[in-house]
Amino acid sequence: MAGLEVLFASAAPAITCAQDALVCFLHWEVVTHGYYGLGAGDQPGPSDKKSELLPVEWNSNKDLYVLRYESKDGSRKLLVKAVTVENSMIINVLEHGSQQVSDLTLNLNDYIDSEHLVDFHRVYKNSEELRSRIVSGIITPIHEQWEKANLSPHREFPPATAREVDPLRIHPQHPHTSRQPTWYVDIGTVRGGTWQSKVSSASAFWPEDQKKSPKDLEGTKEIC
Repeated sequence: MAGLEVLFASAAPAITCAQDALVCFLHWEVVTHGYYGLGAGDQPGPSDKKSELLPVEWNSNKDLYVLRYESKDGSRKLLVKAVTVENSMIINVLEHGSQQVSDLTLNLNDYIDSEHLVDFHRVYKNSEELRSRIVSGIITPIHEQWEKANLSPHREFPPATAREVDPLRIHPQHPHTSRQPTWYVDIGTVRGGTWQSKVSSASAFWPEDQKKSPKDLEGTKEIC
């Protein structure tokens, strides 16, 4: 935990309460899982910069801590909020891309020794358990949901049967209904009193009382 010790040393002058020490530990855990700190507050500010250290004014509000992070490859952004409620801290994390939210509640007395806030080797209690709870309660759920949200959807179709792919298969004929299928006639121009009409589909169905086939009707008709 050498990295945490260096981080704690840089933040120690500003650590004045148990929740400060816990947020410092939380920040280190997020950073070790591939993130940079960007800044404090909900919105980007002029002092934002990618850093593994805690940002300026990170603990200006002892009841509500708001920190922003970005993954080192730039693919994910996190908004972390930690609220102090009596002797507990409720941590809420939002991943902007997937809109996935995870949360975790920790008892300050279980992990922080308020009597030794300036001594790194004595301030944290049950450090391994604290790390495990942060990873399982926040980091892992966020990463799993982000990966699911970014997987390309795949549609699976059942394999075709031999009956469906047989090119020689003759489809069953459906009985004719009383409705007459549509057939079309191309209308030509009137030239010298002659109307040229050509049936475009010789295979169309004809009314029962029609005595001539489409082939017989092809040609010209005189206009009376």
